[in-house]
Amino acid sequence: MSVSPEQLMEELRTLCRGRGVQTPGIDLHVGPALRQVCGIVESDGAEAVRTKLRDWVTNAARAFPVEVRNAVLAPLGLHEEAQFRFLNERIEWLAKQQDRGARTVRRRMESGLQRLVEVALQPAPSTARVAPSEFWHVKEFDALLKLDGPTPACTERRTVVADTDGVDEIAWSITIPAPTPDGAPGDIDIEVLHGVELIGHERPSPRRFLMKLRLPRPLNAGQTHQFALEVKVPRGQSMRPTYVFWPERMCESFRLRVRFDRDDLPESVWRVEEALARDTDDLTPWPKKLPIDEIGEIDVSFPHPRQGRGYGVQWTPRA
Repeated sequence: MSVSPEQLMEELRTLCRGRGVQTPGIDLHVGPALRQVCGIVESDGAEAVRTKLRDWVTNAARAFPVEVRNAVLAPLGLHEEAQFRFLNERIEWLAKQQDRGARTVRRRMESGLQRLVEVALQPAPSTARVAPSEFWHVKEFDALLKLDGPTPACTERRTVVADTDGVDEIAWSITIPAPTPDGAPGDIDIEVLHGVELIGHERPSPRRFLMKLRLPRPLNAGQTHQFALEVKVPRGQSMRPTYVFWPERMCESFRLRVRFDRDDLPESVWRVEEALARDTDDLTPWPKKLPIDEIGEIDVSFPHPRQGRGYGVQWTPRA
């Protein structure tokens, strides 16, 4: 079956009504064009259909401008802060968020849906020129940075999703914020906690570490797998007061918790979001200041972080 842009556009408009993708019995409300685009088969139940719709939309919209991406996610019931029963309510919420009228938001919704259609119907890239490691994306990235021990340590847990059959290796990189004060390249210690085997690593530049990780078994399209690493700063080496995640591929959600030393709390902490590299170099405080709770922690989340932008926190140590 060939998918026409008009049919796919109409099915997307219809899907926005009511609760959107959150509609109970969604498997009974999805048309043939969306089924083909999202890889939905007859045996898929409602939750499987919902998952495939969500994954396709979030993946297709990841490169859209923020206002257009949100004008797609919210009407379709995929924005976690806009889980309202009716489309009009989601439009009103979006209008307040973007400080625009409902008509403007509806135009953005139409533009966003049209871009989804364009993404869906563009020619597929030749897999012969694509490395196997590109056939997966990150569903969840959860990091815990501990600054109350003998040396800074970060536990990083990731859930990855295969976008094609046969994914058996993961390439992952870590970039340290800056060299040591004396100008020598910094270093880190990396330990696999569970879920993967470290089969290779290299240092393409003084600040970048690239790891090759083997999964315990090949993943087929749609299957997920979780693994965890612990990254430590070697004893005696200082750490720049920043932790920023720069997605190199699609990531559905990123959560960061930082546990500070309660006897040496920072003067201020601020949230970094959608930053460019130059924005995080000078450690200038951002307006989005964060309170530290009574046990010395902060907790921030970033749904759908954009590739090539920075997300995380920075802080100013007390003098």
